Amino acid sequence: MNEQILKNIDNPVELEKLYRENKSDFSKSFAEISENLNTDLAKFWKIRLTPETEAEFKGFQKLDLLVVISLSLFTGLFVKLPVIFTQIEIESFYIRNLAIIVFNGLILFTFWKNKIFDKKKLLIYSLAIIVLLLYVNLLPYKQGDSINLVFIHIPFLMWCLFGISFVSFDYKNTLKKITFIRFNGEFLIMTGLILIAGGLLTAITIGLFSAIKMNIEKFYIEYVVLIGSAASPIISSYLIQLYPNITSKIAPVIARVFTPLVLITLVVYLISLIFSESKILEDRDLLILFNVMLLAVMAMIVFSISELNKLRAKNFNIIILCALAILAIVINTIALIAILTRVTNGLTPNRTVVLISNLLIFINLILITKNLYQAYFKPNQLEVVENTLAKYLTIYLIWTLIVIFVLPFLFNLK
Repeated sequence: MNEQILKNIDNPVELEKLYRENKSDFSKSFAEISENLNTDLAKFWKIRLTPETEAEFKGFQKLDLLVVISLSLFTGLFVKLPVIFTQIEIESFYIRNLAIIVFNGLILFTFWKNKIFDKKKLLIYSLAIIVLLLYVNLLPYKQGDSINLVFIHIPFLMWCLFGISFVSFDYKNTLKKITFIRFNGEFLIMTGLILIAGGLLTAITIGLFSAIKMNIEKFYIEYVVLIGSAASPIISSYLIQLYPNITSKIAPVIARVFTPLVLITLVVYLISLIFSESKILEDRDLLILFNVMLLAVMAMIVFSISELNKLRAKNFNIIILCALAILAIVINTIALIAILTRVTNGLTPNRTVVLISNLLIFINLILITKNLYQAYFKPNQLEVVENTLAKYLTIYLIWTLIVIFVLPFLFNLK
């Protein structure tokens, strides 16, 4: 959006078109780049957007705040169900339902934020949640790996539903999906900050009451901490809505700072891996860690791209990102060899999921690396990297649905 505004800064027709297509992004981007713009048209837009910008950033809007508080309490109440109804088995309840409960509060707030009041969409989402809750709670607990994989993938499915609500059910819109991917960086950072602040408040509060010989630790953790933690994603999303110009700059900067460090770490790690006595081909935990690392690398690449100058050819930062992607491919190749070695002993639910997941990530990384290489010579191709990842989200969603609803029955719930 920044690039489009600058490109058309003297074209009132195109600026109006950009504004009507996406008022929120236009207002946010114009606020970021307007400081050095002194043309008459730029001054006009500054004046035109000022009331909207002030309204967006103005304190705590009463109605929004009421919705946030209500949804936070609603989410916290459901999280406390095992305490209210003692016959509920705590471990089983949380493994099955915690991700659904927490994401549901966040998704409902997103419905409110995006003004999604269409009865059909609300009905579709309600039915999806009801079916999912019935399904996960009817599955036998701790019966086999295929069941455990369902519980592991439920958070990712809920994240996908959150993404669908974020783009207002316009899931074919690539630009909106890119915005959603970028939002996740801001969201994770803001949620992390809230949890850190909450942790400090907890330590201080418990310490103060302990000093006067009052033990409130059990009560405080079971009610305040648990409910506050469950509500933190909703509060995080609300704060990002209030202060978009602040939060939107954090994730790209952090990614840009840490990308070279991650690159160096991976190089050292690969060298160390060669001389390590660890049996890589047999270490399942290491393979899982590889998958987490690969997803983190892809996220870092995407967040870094949004900070790069898309008009500058042969940008050195693109080389760093490309090198990072290549290293990730090398590590993924090692993981695939290890998985294929294990698969020769027979297919299990775990081996099937890890193998296909790694193959999907491997293909995605190759496409991203190809796009980055092209972007080094043609910087306007940087957007293609984001497009590639955005379009690939559908594939990840389909695979998640297969793992949750098909795989357990292929392996007879074992």
